Amino acid sequence: MREPILRAVAMPPRIFLAPFVPAVLNLVIQGAIMFMFIGIFSLNPLVFLTSIFIVHVFLIIVGTREPHMSHMLQAWGVSGPTSSHNIYKSKGVKIAP
Repeated sequence: MREPILRAVAMPPRIFLAPFVPAVLNLVIQGAIMFMFIGIFSLNPLVFLTSIFIVHVFLIIVGTREPHMSHMLQAWGVSGPTSSHNIYKSKGVKIAP
């Protein structure tokens, strides 16, 4: 029962050797920009494919130094507010009114 948990922590998901979440974000954002520029300016898609490749190589290099980058990005987006808000105006931060 413990093996899948240890395996998921030890080997985070990857796409072509790059961490999963940054690689997907790279492909989605640059793909959308590529299709917009092709439709508007009739540019050659080879320019965008080289930029996708260069950023992917950068993600591979960064991913070898920090293999859990996907989990760090997901945890960063889920973190909640750091301070509480008062219901009534008063000095200082109070948990109960």
